[in-house]
Amino acid sequence: MAKKQEVVKLPHEYFPPIVFSPSGPDNATQQANGIQARQNPGYTYAMALLAEALSKRADSLMLDYTQAAVALQFSVDGLPQNAPQRDRASGDAMLVCFKLLADLKPGERQARQEGRFGAEFRGQKYVVNIVSQGVKTGERVMFKLLPKKIPFSNLDDLGMRDKMRDQFKALINNGRGLTIFSAPPGLGLSTTWKFAIEAADRFIRDYVAVESKTFADDEIINVNPYRYDPAAGETPEDVLRNVLLKQPDAIVIPEITNKETMGILLQFINDDEKMAITRVPARDACEAILRLLPLANDREGFAKSLKMVINQRLIRKLCDCKQAVPAPPQLLQQLGIPPGRVQVLYREWQPPPPDPKAKEPPPVCAKCQGVGDRKSTRLNSSH
Repeated sequence: MAKKQEVVKLPHEYFPPIVFSPSGPDNATQQANGIQARQNPGYTYAMALLAEALSKRADSLMLDYTQAAVALQFSVDGLPQNAPQRDRASGDAMLVCFKLLADLKPGERQARQEGRFGAEFRGQKYVVNIVSQGVKTGERVMFKLLPKKIPFSNLDDLGMRDKMRDQFKALINNGRGLTIFSAPPGLGLSTTWKFAIEAADRFIRDYVAVESKTFADDEIINVNPYRYDPAAGETPEDVLRNVLLKQPDAIVIPEITNKETMGILLQFINDDEKMAITRVPARDACEAILRLLPLANDREGFAKSLKMVINQRLIRKLCDCKQAVPAPPQLLQQLGIPPGRVQVLYREWQPPPPDPKAKEPPPVCAKCQGVGDRKSTRLNSSH
């Protein structure tokens, strides 16, 4: 009897299918980029990598290219997780594919490049932002995986309490001042930013947004977007000067990058008695202020303009696959819990010891993919 031939899966066949939407200035360029990406030998590796990242609920991933290999790191709810490295040949091939999808230059390995493309996985659409930059060891590539549909609908869903929500709405809808949103990197700042802007009274007051063309946010109703193109040498202040001629009531600017932009905004707030809203990655509200303060030539004017700072944190909840462990009496005593009240505590799922005789690794939880936590709640604090 002939021996049954073993079926070898291709890299992308280990995960559900993923569909890419290439970028480009027009339909013809988008179509050409898509065709070149599909014909590239790294296409299946690119599909497999992105599908694996989305299966693990990653919000970002990083590729570090060295002479011999490619180090890979996922980030799930802001927590980095190392993954097995790729060989340099397959890593180079899939990077060419990603750059084609994002309408970047595949052969450029030193200069900074920024772009984006679309992806659909398990019925959900994503925007994939990509930034590549040459470094001493080779090249570093960062991906941000942004779902098109956010699984929240308002500030309450994000964990903001009623009292804080009412206080926030009263402040943001009350005339002049600078409002800052902040959070540690990768912990949901863009989501809170979106719903906070939507909670503002945009139907009575004239809101405009000044943002980068490369990484523009989704449009919000009654917030007119004005975009600058960093690739063309444009800066935020170039757009701001034209925007101010329209005399808006509030300026929404996702990133303040230099002193010129800060100076224009402070004059807009303090002299014209208007409002500006921005955001900055920071561990707490005080750090958010300290990150923006060096951009202000007029520190007294900055202090005068500051109205509110919102900072948020993610609290991870254990998945249903959590494991019960006996509660140590010493720990209960430290926590002030009376003896006998708590019998067990819970921890993240721990895989069993490796079995050398097993043909396949033990199955992981279908909900969290072995990460250990599944849901997260955002808590917000204001100063």
